[in-house]
Amino acid sequence: MIWPASQGKAEAVSLLSDDAVPAIVTDPDRRPVELGLRFRVTEPVEAVAIQFYKSSANTGPHTGTLWSGRGRELATARFSDEPRRGLQVADLDRAVDLEPGRVYVVSYTAPKGRYSTDQYFFTEPISTGPITAGANAGVYSYRPGSFPTSTFGANSYAVDIVVRWAGSRQSPSPSSPSDASPSPSQSPSSSPSSSPSQSPSTSPSQSPSQSPSSSPASPGVATDPPSPSAIPEGFPNPATTGVPAGVKLTPYTGPCDITTAGTVIDGKIVNCTLNVRAADVTIRNSVINGTVYNDEASNGLGFRIVDSEVRIGNRGGTGIGNVGFTALRVEVTGGNRSINCWRDCTVRDSYVHGQFTDLSGVAHESGIRMGSGGVISHNTIGCDAPDVPPDAGCSAGLTGYGDFATVENNLIERNLFLVTTGGTCAYGGSSSGKAHGDANHIRFIDNVFQRTAARPNCGYWFPIASFDSSAPGNVWRGNVWSDGGVVNPG
Repeated sequence: MIWPASQGKAEAVSLLSDDAVPAIVTDPDRRPVELGLRFRVTEPVEAVAIQFYKSSANTGPHTGTLWSGRGRELATARFSDEPRRGLQVADLDRAVDLEPGRVYVVSYTAPKGRYSTDQYFFTEPISTGPITAGANAGVYSYRPGSFPTSTFGANSYAVDIVVRWAGSRQSPSPSSPSDASPSPSQSPSSSPSSSPSQSPSTSPSQSPSQSPSSSPASPGVATDPPSPSAIPEGFPNPATTGVPAGVKLTPYTGPCDITTAGTVIDGKIVNCTLNVRAADVTIRNSVINGTVYNDEASNGLGFRIVDSEVRIGNRGGTGIGNVGFTALRVEVTGGNRSINCWRDCTVRDSYVHGQFTDLSGVAHESGIRMGSGGVISHNTIGCDAPDVPPDAGCSAGLTGYGDFATVENNLIERNLFLVTTGGTCAYGGSSSGKAHGDANHIRFIDNVFQRTAARPNCGYWFPIASFDSSAPGNVWRGNVWSDGGVVNPG
């Protein structure tokens, strides 16, 4: 049974439009890959089918999977009788009831690559009917058949879910896509003609690859370096951070300026920036479409954010900051800085990545910025925003700047530093030339620095910069490469 998308409540609906062809119909990447879409629904619906746009070179067999947001397989689909090119649709082996507010992922396996894609498609949230996808909703994994979690360039991979309203069992009239069928994906108002990463002929990439030179890059945007490969087992990832499975989310209707001590926000969707101006505030099991912060001069106004997601969005901003806070099992995406640990904070078991693409060419992105008195323990730390001329792009996954105060008394232990688009994966103190360059008591212990064929140094130049082994209290011990061997601080 084919489920054509429609806005009629008696029929089925998908997120992406059926009347546009992806900007890159056939990507040159030939590696087997799992390509997906991360989405939510706003009202009870049931998932009934998976669809994707197929190029004639994207040969099968193709299979699809519907996953929970934490990577549990919910249903599968097998594509058969595929036309040579166009929209492919396959029923799930069972209808799955989807709960409002929960995260789901739908994906399909392209066993020989050559998939279709739109670059910079998910730079901001997109909604159709009850289905919503946030920024950086396109996901992939180079382990075919596995739960896809990597993102790159806000790309869409032309894969989509088909749902119908819960309780509606009418079956729309079946239809069969032909070779000239339109794409399931919606083209943005200006579709870039480039694909997401470097050409295989010049540098082996860990992300879907760049189209040939006949498809020029978007104006003013530098060629994107490779994105991180799969997160090794044992480190925080989307399945172990964010809102736990089974939590029912409801809209937050309280104040955005928190002035009451002991405030608890639990199981909420928050659509504003939370300015914490009170003590002992707790945020848990929630999604914040904005940021959470207190003033850098705050004293005694700390907060805890636990098992939550902070989605800064496609704009500048810091996800969590600045003083006296604890972030535990939190996933932070978007913005130009995921977390600012300005003073006396703890960041543990969390995952920061997916910073925004600053087309103005100004922002310096980073994962976590350290100041003083920070404990940064067992996190997955990434900075993957692409370079944009003249000066935008990642500085490092972990940064430190002695502009206004000394960077000191920080413990960085058991973290995974993902390969980055920046020059280095971590700063070991303050970058040179700052007013307060006397960083001290910076301890790097048992961290893992990821490297790939395309990024053998984790960063473009180094795994770490600005670490002074002779500074008082500085410690460098047990830091290793992801594929074995000791990392030296240089």
